[in-house]
Amino acid sequence: MVARRQEHTREEMIDLVAETAEEIGAREGLAGITMRRLAAAVGYAPNSIYHSVGDMDAVILRLNARTLDRLRRSLQRRIRPARTPEDTALAIADGYMTFVRQNHRLWSILVDYIRRDQGPLPDWYEAALSRPLALVEEALAPLFPDPEDRRRSVAALWASLHGIAALSLSGKLGMVTADDAPDLARLLVRRYVAGSGESDSP
Repeated sequence: MVARRQEHTREEMIDLVAETAEEIGAREGLAGITMRRLAAAVGYAPNSIYHSVGDMDAVILRLNARTLDRLRRSLQRRIRPARTPEDTALAIADGYMTFVRQNHRLWSILVDYIRRDQGPLPDWYEAALSRPLALVEEALAPLFPDPEDRRRSVAALWASLHGIAALSLSGKLGMVTADDAPDLARLLVRRYVAGSGESDSP
């Protein structure tokens, strides 16, 4: 297939490839995303993708940035001014678990993909990573007034929700508890929020 470089700008090509990778990944997971599949789907030669977007690491990072933005928007819809901070924390947990269930293949690519290049992440991807966490930090600020305590607390909650989701998707949560993932996530948040006034800083 002959490349059609004049039909799209570089930014348009990045969006086209990332959107196509998202469509394939949502259906088939990481194993379905190959440079040859992407090239055939977008109508460009593989070299055109390498030239405009980069290697497979770059393609997956672009895909994962889209997943992170989808997650941020999903959580944003759960945050309402009328809710108490405690109810907001529970709504965020519900939103996270719902997102994972509805987008389990894309979420698995986000958390499981290991880059061949272990150098620094691009600035645009660091920004994509930070936006969902920044949203949660802002929403839970009344529960954790100290900025550093809030940062650490949100990181701990995020990691814990990730662990519950990962065990649930792998079918191994039943080895730990008979509770289902959403109920366990809400229990976690309730217990954590109940102790939010206590400092455990070293």
